[in-house]
Amino acid sequence: MTLPWQSSLINFKNSALNLFLKPNCPLCDRPSGDVLCKYCERQLTESQLLDAARYWQGDLPLFAWGKYEGAVKRSIGKLKYDGNRAIGNIYGEWLAASWQKSLPQANITNLIAMPIPLHPDKLTSRGFNQAELIASSFCRATGAKLDLSLQRTRPTVAQFGLSKLARQENVADAFALDRASVKSSDLVLLIDDIYTTGATVRSAALALRALDLHVYGVAVVATGRDDR
Repeated sequence: MTLPWQSSLINFKNSALNLFLKPNCPLCDRPSGDVLCKYCERQLTESQLLDAARYWQGDLPLFAWGKYEGAVKRSIGKLKYDGNRAIGNIYGEWLAASWQKSLPQANITNLIAMPIPLHPDKLTSRGFNQAELIASSFCRATGAKLDLSLQRTRPTVAQFGLSKLARQENVADAFALDRASVKSSDLVLLIDDIYTTGATVRSAALALRALDLHVYGVAVVATGRDDR
């Protein structure tokens, strides 16, 4: 028989253990029951676009979950450079939810989600491709098929800080399809973490279209485009 004081002690120990075992939020390092604490989650969602399909037009339609600013910008840095992969999974879920809400006509059976690849040297150095994490989570939520056949054929420097022309030259002819796993009837949705000038995704789309594949558009976590 457990005495009342013993039960209280057990409950105290369990509460203390649960608090100790809770993972810390990767953005603020405070204890959190979920991957992100409520404060940081609120900070991120403040940058969510109310109309995520506002750029879904033109020769390469763009779908963006949010703006590349503030907490979103910091969180993507934590994902890419600090290895907080759970952030990529969350963004994939959020991107999928926004996609299904904003473009219900896009929930099609022949949709192929193709993440923008890293060069093998960078992939070895980083240990993972953030675009693949986002795309994998997106596919689990939407039912789209994940395809990793797009390859980066030569190393490129970081696009940050380059002019628009230098960005285009940096990624020109940098992509190729590794295997013929995609059919001409498939709709390819390129997925990446951020979109600024679009030089990277346009280079990838050019490589796919050269093989007569249908590039449906691009979906990203955040865009740095200035027009609101």
